[in-house]
Amino acid sequence: MRISTGQIFTNASNSMMDNQTSLLDIQDKMSSGKQFTRLADDPVGASQVVSLKRELAQLEMFNTNIDASRRRLELEETTLGDLNTAQDRMRELVVYAANGVLSDADRAIIATELEELVEYSAGLMNTRDAKGEYLFSGSQGNIQTYAQTGSRYTYQGDASNRDIQVSSALYVQSTDNGRYLFESITDEPTLKATGALRSALGEESVNVTDVDAFEAFMRTAGDLSVEVDQYVDGGGTTVSTYTLRDSTGKVVLDTNDNPLQGIAFTNGNVPGIELPGATVSLDLAEPIAPAPSSLGVYGPDSAMLDVANVSSESDFLELMRETSGDISIGASFDEGSGQYTYEVTDQAGNVLATATGAANQTVNLGGPPAVSFDLDMSSVTSTAAAAFAVDTPATSELKLQFEQPPTNILNAVMETVELMREPVEGTTTAKTELNDRFALMLDQLNQSQERLSEATSTLGARINKLDKAELSNTDFQLMTESTLSAVQDLDYAAASTELAKRKLSLEATYASFTQIKDLSLFNYIR
Repeated sequence: MRISTGQIFTNASNSMMDNQTSLLDIQDKMSSGKQFTRLADDPVGASQVVSLKRELAQLEMFNTNIDASRRRLELEETTLGDLNTAQDRMRELVVYAANGVLSDADRAIIATELEELVEYSAGLMNTRDAKGEYLFSGSQGNIQTYAQTGSRYTYQGDASNRDIQVSSALYVQSTDNGRYLFESITDEPTLKATGALRSALGEESVNVTDVDAFEAFMRTAGDLSVEVDQYVDGGGTTVSTYTLRDSTGKVVLDTNDNPLQGIAFTNGNVPGIELPGATVSLDLAEPIAPAPSSLGVYGPDSAMLDVANVSSESDFLELMRETSGDISIGASFDEGSGQYTYEVTDQAGNVLATATGAANQTVNLGGPPAVSFDLDMSSVTSTAAAAFAVDTPATSELKLQFEQPPTNILNAVMETVELMREPVEGTTTAKTELNDRFALMLDQLNQSQERLSEATSTLGARINKLDKAELSNTDFQLMTESTLSAVQDLDYAAASTELAKRKLSLEATYASFTQIKDLSLFNYIR
C-alpha cells in the first residue's frame, strides 16, 4: 500500500481538526455547565429536561394559586369577623329597643344607628380582593355583590364558588358566594297561591301568629286546595261555598276541629280561616264560574225525570266530588205491576241507592256526605231503563303552598328599622306587632351569625389545606430540581479530566505532525 505525502498531510489535518472540535465541545459544556447544549447531543435527555421543566412550571403555578387563595381566604375571614362584630352590635340595639319603657323618639334614635350598621355591613359584603373583583359575588367577580334599591338590598352574584387547583389532584374553594353566606335567614312564613283563583290571596291575606305551629301544620298537611262552588238554589239565590283539603284530599279541620267543608260565604269575602298558627283571608269577589240555572239532570231523556228539593246543594256537590264525577240515575216502568224502579250509581258503577215503588219517591244517598232529593218518574213510560246524569257547575280551585322565602340580614334589619320609626305609644296592637318583629329579628340575627360562624370554621380548614399543599409542592419541587440537575448539569470533575485528555491528544497530534511534515523521498535521492 502506497502512502503519499498528500495523504500524510490530509490525515494530519483531519486529526487536528477532530481533536480541536472535541476540545471545543468539552469547553462549551464547561462554560454552560450543562451535559448537552444541543438536542442532537442527547435526544432522550433533552426530552426529560422539557418534561421536568414543565413540571416545575406547573408547581410554580400551583404555589402562585396557593398564595392568591390564601390572601382571599384571609380577607374573607377578616370581613366575616367584622360582619359578626356589627351583628353583635345590632343584637344589643334590638334587645335595648325592645325595652318597654322607651319612647317612640328613643326607638327612632336606635333605628338610626341600626341603619348606619346596615350601610356598614353592605360595604363589607361588597368587599373587593387585590385584583379588584368582588369577593362574594361567586363566579360573577365583576358584578357588585349587593345593589341597593331604595331601602332594600338585592344580591346580584350567583350561587357558584371558585375552586382553584393547588396541586396535581387537589382543588381548594377560594371563596364563598354571598347567597350562601348572607341570604341565609328565613323571612316570615306565608302562602303562595296558584290556580284559577290565585288572585284571591293578597299580600296581607295570611296573618301568622305562631310561626312554629303554622310551619308544623303546613309540613304535615302539604299543599292546601280551596275548592269553591257556586250554584243557584230553589229561590234563585246564588250560593257560594268553599271546602279546604290537604294534599291527600282529606278535609282540613280548623282550630276547633270543625271540618272546613261546604262553608258558605257571601259577597266574595271568605271569613278568616283559622288554621294552627295562622289566619287566612280570601277575597273571592271576582266571578267564580257561570252559575247553572238549577241543579238538575241532563241527557237525551232528561225531560222524563225531575229532581227537586235537594236537601243540601253544597253536600250534593261534595258527594259528587267524593264519587269522582257525575251521578247517574237509571229509571224504568213496569206496565204489568205499575211500579217504577230507580237506581243511582257513581262513575265506577257502584250503586248508591235503588228502590221500586210509586212514580214520586225520595232518594236518600248515604254519602258521606248524606244527601236526599225528590225524584219524579211519572214521565217514564218505557219499560227500558233511561240513564241520566246530574248537571253541576265546574269547581274553581285555589292551591295554597307553604313558602318561607330566604332573605338577607340587611333587608331584615331595614324592615325592623321602618317599624321602629312608627309611633306605637298608646296602641296595644302596634306594640304587639313591634315586639313580634323584635323577636323575629333576634331569631334572624341568630341564623345569620350561625352561618357566619359555620363559614369561618371552614376557612381555617381550607387555609390548613393550602399550607399542607404548599409543603407537598415544595417537596415535589426539590425532588424534580434534583432529577433535572442529574439529567442536564455537568459533572465538572469528569469534564476536567476529559478536557485534559483531549488537550493531550491534540498536543500529541501537533508534535507528531512536526516530525513527519519534513519527510520527503527527495531527501534520500540527494
